[in-house]
Amino acid sequence: MHPRNPYRNPPDFVTLAISYPLLFPYLNEKTKTIDFKDGSAQRRLTEAIMFRDFGVKLEIPEDRLCPPVPNRMNYVLWIQDIVYAHRDVLETRPRRIRGIDVGTGATAIYPILACKMEGTWDMVGTEIDDMSFTYAQRNVASNDLRNRIDIRNASKEGRILFPLEKPNEKYDFCMCNPPFYASAAEVEDLAREKELPPNAVCTGSDIEMIYPDGGEAGFVGRMVEESETFQTRCKWYTSMFGKMSSVTRIVEMLRQRSIPNYAITEFVQGQTRRWAVAWSYTDAHLPDSAARIPNLPPNHVLAPFMPPRNTLSQPLSLTKEPRPRFERVCTIVSEVLGLIDGVTALERPESEKGEKGVFFVEAKANKWSRSARRKKTRLKDVVDEGNSTLGSKASETSEGASNLSSGSAAPALTCSLRVRPAEAEVVEGHYLLEFQWMFGRDRGLFESFASHVGRKVGVQLEANTRPLGGVA
Repeated sequence: MHPRNPYRNPPDFVTLAISYPLLFPYLNEKTKTIDFKDGSAQRRLTEAIMFRDFGVKLEIPEDRLCPPVPNRMNYVLWIQDIVYAHRDVLETRPRRIRGIDVGTGATAIYPILACKMEGTWDMVGTEIDDMSFTYAQRNVASNDLRNRIDIRNASKEGRILFPLEKPNEKYDFCMCNPPFYASAAEVEDLAREKELPPNAVCTGSDIEMIYPDGGEAGFVGRMVEESETFQTRCKWYTSMFGKMSSVTRIVEMLRQRSIPNYAITEFVQGQTRRWAVAWSYTDAHLPDSAARIPNLPPNHVLAPFMPPRNTLSQPLSLTKEPRPRFERVCTIVSEVLGLIDGVTALERPESEKGEKGVFFVEAKANKWSRSARRKKTRLKDVVDEGNSTLGSKASETSEGASNLSSGSAAPALTCSLRVRPAEAEVVEGHYLLEFQWMFGRDRGLFESFASHVGRKVGVQLEANTRPLGGVA
C-alpha cells in the first residue's frame, strides 16, 4: 500500500459499525469481520468507510462495481505524488487542480475521494453507462459537490478523452480504471487458472468489466493514441491495470511513439495487486519514488520496462580526516554552483520537510563540459585574431549563445540538489549529493551536470579538509 494510505492496517469493524449501524447485520459474531464474498456486505463496508472517514453518503447499486476504498485511495495518493512532485522546492502558491476520471462508475469514487482530500481540486467524471451515469450524478449531488465535480456522459462513438476536445480546458491529470477483460470467455478462463478462489466477489457489470477491443490494454492503447492529439492539454495521463502484461504492452507503445517521459507504479492491497502507468508530453519529470517501483529485482518481468532514473545520487568519497561538517559541505556546494557559467542556484536553508542543504538550480545551457569550454576558448581565439569575416560570424554565434542565457529563454535544465548525510555502511563516504531532475528535455544534460558538480564538490572538499588536529 501507499505509505500515506490510512488503511494500511485492517479497520476495527465493530467500531466502524457503531458509526454506521447498517454494517452491523453483516458482522460475523466470532471473527468480528464481514464475508467479502457477500456483495451486500461489501457495499455496506464501502458506505461505512466513506461515511465515517469522509462524511460521504453513497448509494451503490447492486449490479454495479462496489469500489474497495483502500485500493482506490492508493491511486489517489499516487496522483497527489504526481501533482505535487516539486511543490516542496518550487513553493508555488495553492492553485486549482483539475483532473479527469475516465469511466467514473456509479459511485464516482475517485472524484469524490479526490475532492474530499483536496479542497483546491475540481474533477470531471466521464461515464458511458446510463445507469452508472445517473447514480454518479446522484451521489455527487447528495454530497453537495456539484460545484466541483462535473459528471459528463460519454458515447461509444466519441473519444475516450473527449473533455480535452475543448482547447480552453486544461487539466493537470487524468485517471482511469479501465475494463480489465476483452470478453466474458476471458473472465471465465482467468478464473479457472487461479490456484485459489477469489477472496471477494466481483459485483461489476459487463460494461464495467469487458472492453471487446482488447480489454484494458486495448482501452488504454486508445487513450495513448488520443493523447498524441491533445498533448499538453493534460499534463499527466494515467491508468490503472489489473494485468502485468498490459503494463508491458502500454510501455512498448509509448516507446514506439517516442514518448520517453513515463512512470510505473504498483498498488498492493492484501493479495490484490494492481499497476499503473503515467505518461506526459511536458518536460516535467517525476522523482523515482513516484516514477519507478522501488526495490524491483533485476530479473523481474517489469525491470526492463522501468523508466530511466530521474533521481541521481553522487557519493562523496572523502579519504581525509576529520570528515567535514554538514554545514561545510553545503558551503562548498554553494560555491561550486556559483562558479559554473550560466547556472543560477537558490539555496533554501530548509525545505518543507525540514531538511537543510537544499538548492534549486537552473542552467541556461551546457557550459560546464570539457567540449563546451573548449568551444568557448576557440570562439574567443577567433574573435581575438581580429579577422573581420570570421570575427563577424563568431560574434553572431556568441550573440546567439548570449540570448540563450538571458532571462527570456526557458532554462535548458532545472533540478533540485540536496546534500544528505550518508551512512557509511550504505555508501563509501559520509555524504550524498542527490540530484532531482525537474524540468528539461535533454537527459544527457542532466546526467552531465550531476557528474560535473559531484566531481567538483569532491575535489574542493578534499582540498579544504585539514589534517588531523585541524579545523574542518
